[in-house]
Amino acid sequence: MSEPEALRDALPMNEALGRLFRRMLEEIDRPESVEWDAIESTLDPAVYVDPGVHAKEIDRIFRRLPLCLGHADQLREPGSMIARDIIGLPLLLVRDRQGGINVLLNVCRHRGARLLAGEDEVCRRASLSCPYHAWTYDLDGALRGVPGPEAFPTLDKASRGLRRLPSTVRHGLIWAILDPGTAIACGDADVARFLDGIDDDLAALDLGSHRFFRQHARKRATNWKLVMDAFQEVYHIKRLHAQSISPFFIDTKSTGEGVGPHTRILVGRDRLGEARHLPREAWDLRRHATLTHAIFPNSLIIYHPDFTSHLGMFPVSPGEITFVHTMFTPHAPRSDKERDHWDRSFAMIDERVFGAEDLFIAEQIQLGLRSGANDSLLLGRLEHHLRRFHGHVAAMLAA
Repeated sequence: MSEPEALRDALPMNEALGRLFRRMLEEIDRPESVEWDAIESTLDPAVYVDPGVHAKEIDRIFRRLPLCLGHADQLREPGSMIARDIIGLPLLLVRDRQGGINVLLNVCRHRGARLLAGEDEVCRRASLSCPYHAWTYDLDGALRGVPGPEAFPTLDKASRGLRRLPSTVRHGLIWAILDPGTAIACGDADVARFLDGIDDDLAALDLGSHRFFRQHARKRATNWKLVMDAFQEVYHIKRLHAQSISPFFIDTKSTGEGVGPHTRILVGRDRLGEARHLPREAWDLRRHATLTHAIFPNSLIIYHPDFTSHLGMFPVSPGEITFVHTMFTPHAPRSDKERDHWDRSFAMIDERVFGAEDLFIAEQIQLGLRSGANDSLLLGRLEHHLRRFHGHVAAMLAA
């Protein structure tokens, strides 16, 4: 999975990322890390399989917090839209004629039919028309046309537009509160406040200038937290990924820190050692390490050597998720060679690493948890970020 050096753009570091990188260099020869917890702990398997826990997570977490739904560049032209079901809601993400992005409920306000079927491909429309009775809506959701208007003499079009969810675009990413009845705001400042210090990271990394390349959405038979768990510890990399990305990483060498409910994590790559002899301005977050932002509750942003992945884990049931992997690149492909390289990279990371390894093992764990073999799950010192993550989940469920 090596990359041509000409294709790789270095990631800029802000103060927080530079501090984290320096700490990893200081610990490169140490068997332990200063960030490790002093003790082991256990986790109740019920958090992954209990329908009651799942129902509370949807109500108290997934309908309350801003969720990242992907990169705005996927909807590049006015009229671009995609339909996808997320946590039981049929959504439409639409770029309107003024260039704004709207997150709408994909439900006609007449008799409740879906306006657009399908969940995988972006399409373009001049307007939205219900297939049942052809009520027509503008790209911003406003009701524009009703066949046979004499049948609805008291219809107030202004009150029958498509339901809009609070949303904004920040750092090129689409954020929304997935609750039609919420009074919670989801503006630029609200998302910045929610992201806390991660907001500064995303600004420094300039994700807003990146370009959408490819996306793959599919259902997988696992709990959403198991996938979040996998990307917040490095204990498994040399084992689970032995036949794929293992050679590019140093075993169990990482640093990380909590930022509110979120986590920033650096994982040492095989070239990390050379950074000890370089000035700070030559440290490279793509060459020497891999940065991951675990954004609570269900987003992971992973900065690979020459492209970036956003992973969204959207729960369907205690044992099923919609897994959405979006790949974006520092710029649009400048040649067929570049496009072919990113095509191969996407196939490698999406099908082999994420699909056949990370998601596969998460599904195997889900099956194992249902068996009742374990009364508790053991978390060691290398899994300390999982303790924080599950602590924040538990706190929100108890609130």
